[in-house]
Amino acid sequence: MGVLEVAIASLIWARRGEQPHDELYGTDIGQFLGRMVVALAVFAAIITGLQIAAARPDDPKIIADRTVAEAN
Repeated sequence: MGVLEVAIASLIWARRGEQPHDELYGTDIGQFLGRMVVALAVFAAIITGLQIAAARPDDPKIIADRTVAEAN
């Protein structure tokens, strides 16, 4: 289950316990959207960090490509 799915499920579960079923549809949409923006920002930061960590300049493939390019 993805991070966003877990966040949405936990938000729904928390709201279910604190409000009657009729008031579930009257939730504060601004607060919900704020939490979604924070979740997306954290997710994007994690993905960006993983991409930066994966693209190291001392990667053997990059060194091999550079060596072949210098030989030609």
